[in-house]
Amino acid sequence: PVLWMAAGSAVVASLAAAFVLTPSTSTQGSRGLAQLSHSLSGHLEKKEVSGLLGDMHLTSNHVKLDSFPVQKDGKQLNVKFTLDRALQEKVEALYQQYDPVYAAFVAMDPETGKILAMVDYSSEPHEGNLALKATYPAASVFKMVTSAAALDEGKISPRATFPVNGRFATLYKRNLNDTVNRFTKFITIEEAFAKSVNTVFAKIAMNRVGPDALQRYADGFGFNQKVDFDMPLDMGTVVIPKDDEFGLAEAGSGYTRRQTMSPIQGAMLAAAAINGGKMPAPYVVESVTNDSGKSVYEASPNDQLFRPIDQETARALSMIMEHTITRGTARREYRDYNQHPVLSKLFIGAKTGSLSGDAPQGKYDWFVGFAQSSSNPKQKITYAS
Repeated sequence: PVLWMAAGSAVVASLAAAFVLTPSTSTQGSRGLAQLSHSLSGHLEKKEVSGLLGDMHLTSNHVKLDSFPVQKDGKQLNVKFTLDRALQEKVEALYQQYDPVYAAFVAMDPETGKILAMVDYSSEPHEGNLALKATYPAASVFKMVTSAAALDEGKISPRATFPVNGRFATLYKRNLNDTVNRFTKFITIEEAFAKSVNTVFAKIAMNRVGPDALQRYADGFGFNQKVDFDMPLDMGTVVIPKDDEFGLAEAGSGYTRRQTMSPIQGAMLAAAAINGGKMPAPYVVESVTNDSGKSVYEASPNDQLFRPIDQETARALSMIMEHTITRGTARREYRDYNQHPVLSKLFIGAKTGSLSGDAPQGKYDWFVGFAQSSSNPKQKITYAS
């Protein structure tokens, strides 16, 4: 599907080249903003910054200007965004080339939460920034939460195996028992994650994790939470059924439209896997100055907004996510992973998801992932489309 083939394969190479192997100075410099902000008597609160921008579409044109002019109480303020111009332009060009009906892409520094690219695109007129909305089914991306919950609670090991009956992409009640016959396949959690096997994650939710723990981890990953962002951001919703066993199975596998998320939240989920379990607060405004050039707002990064899992679980999850690239649903797009001049120098992991939805109506294809330099683990990026 265009949405994640374009943003998952072609874009990740440019992400890797621009930000992982040779990170820009703007990415490195963001870590100093927290100290800088404390020395300033800022006149704007974060919620006021959100009011300045609303849910406007961000483009590379906003980055070409060193500061973007906005009006507040009849006075001009100048906003400097965190977006990287080259990266923003590359993603915009890809979407213009493939012309999907709707698309959104977000790239983020997983340690600071700095948004490096935020592109929304549509071949049809639409209101608001698609990257900020959480009306999209989370689909199989929610398997990240189910996996993390089971690993973190010690309910499964990274080498666990499961009996599977029926097709991988379906979910029927008759296949949710552990009946073993001549048609039964035994697969590891790594293969189940890579190939997005619904019955395995349904059974993990039902028999290992349970509804209360799964709800707790969903909340821990930012679902049903409010996140203060520089623009009006929606976070996804997840309500795990307590008295509906098949509903729990659907929830654990992501085989339901009732669980939603936004692209920004997707980048945050990937951050937990590659950042030791920590999810930073995302931000896209670096600073605001008045018409005299005086600073009235500086970003103050929060590197741990949520901490749903510990470092060991995060490492296990990131290793499992690599199998999506090497032998799972994204293997064709990454078939030259080990020989590619850029990708071969990276540790890459991902989760894909696909499900139909209604807002807007159509089929949704997710790609949520990370890229990390093999030689310098501090150089990394997360992204979601």
